[in-house]
Amino acid sequence: MIIVLSTYPDKSSAQKAAADLVERRLAACVSIIPIECSVYRWKGKIEKRSERLLLIKTGKSAYSAVERRIKETHPHRVPEIVYVTVDRGNRDYLGWVETSTRLFRLPLDLRETMRDSAPSREHKRARKPRTLSR
Repeated sequence: MIIVLSTYPDKSSAQKAAADLVERRLAACVSIIPIECSVYRWKGKIEKRSERLLLIKTGKSAYSAVERRIKETHPHRVPEIVYVTVDRGNRDYLGWVETSTRLFRLPLDLRETMRDSAPSREHKRARKPRTLSR
């Protein structure tokens, strides 16, 4: 399991990003933490802003997809995206995170794999070819 950290400029964009990540199964859970003030340098100037920190709980195998999705939807040109690895924790919780963020699932019912263009079940009865001898 990993926890991806990403900051957002306001409550609305943070909530939208959190819901999007969970709906897409890229995160099992996203916690939104208000930050009273972040101080950073941007384009040579010292900036001070309130932000929202997203704690994105996900599986390590989902990281690339999480990073890609944040970059696609984030309001900042250079969003903060870092992760920390969780080495230990409640096994049940860690298992839930991994199961909740599996990107590739096999269908339980094989009928789901049938294509619309699958051959019809109504086959014509095959006829024995005629031979020259009777």
